[in-house]
Amino acid sequence: MIDPERPYVIVLAGGEGSRLASLTRALYGSDLPKQFATLAGERSLLQTTIERAAAITTFDRISVVVTAHHAQLARAQLAPYPGVDLVVQPRNLDTAPGMLLPLARILARTSTAQIVFLPSDHHVPNTEPIARVLRDAHRGALRRRISLVGVVPAGPEVEYGWIVRGERIARSVGFHVDRFREKPTAAEAHALWQAGGLWNTFIQTGPLEAFWELARQHLPHHAAALERYAVAIGSLGEAGALEEAYRTMTPANFSRGILEHAGSLAVLPVEGSGWSDWGSPARVFASLAGTDEHDRLVHRIGGGFALAG
Repeated sequence: MIDPERPYVIVLAGGEGSRLASLTRALYGSDLPKQFATLAGERSLLQTTIERAAAITTFDRISVVVTAHHAQLARAQLAPYPGVDLVVQPRNLDTAPGMLLPLARILARTSTAQIVFLPSDHHVPNTEPIARVLRDAHRGALRRRISLVGVVPAGPEVEYGWIVRGERIARSVGFHVDRFREKPTAAEAHALWQAGGLWNTFIQTGPLEAFWELARQHLPHHAAALERYAVAIGSLGEAGALEEAYRTMTPANFSRGILEHAGSLAVLPVEGSGWSDWGSPARVFASLAGTDEHDRLVHRIGGGFALAG
């Protein structure tokens, strides 16, 4: 019997991975989007993200969202994971449609789900700390809130977004979000680090109805278009309803269009996961430094790229 408390996990795999294209080109001879590339271990970043999702839910509650021109590649990589829902966008309209589309598909099944969004381009050598706070976020004082995962930083990183936390929320693992700071200067990053700021991972969780109500309020056209699509799921008109939704929606960013308007956001501090956003070749090599995986990657592409990357 499936535990009704298990969340629905949406894996975000709709990007082009252009920032890592030089590395994937060296490995594969083409600009393979990084989520489909195997950079460490035996599985792609997408596949390892699905396996992280499976630590907190079941395959039939995992959705993977991609854009149409990557659907065949994604379908092949999802073959070992029966029950995972492949959600194909007709085209990329930025992050808001890409996150609301799989939400609409879940909305067609249930309105009471807890949702977790997981980007597919993260490196997480120790998965349990993040899995633990995501499980804790679905209980007690945090259950009705949207919560963001913030990593305790290893240093004053200027390429990450930061979250400044406020007071603890009741007796939970979460804290109020005081403010955000995107890509600070070196001096700002040092001050944020000294003040206990957290790296923003874009991993987030909360009730489906909380996300959807924000969409209705702040991106009403998008929400209405996707609600019409949700009604058509399972019918002969499903494909046409999806195409119509994407014909009428405009590009929109999820953080600016929705999250910035959310009140009472929580942040969940995480320590000891080794988390890294693999947004550049240099960050990949730095994350793997001192491991056999680093040596293996250098061997696959030649040492010169590692020194330049």
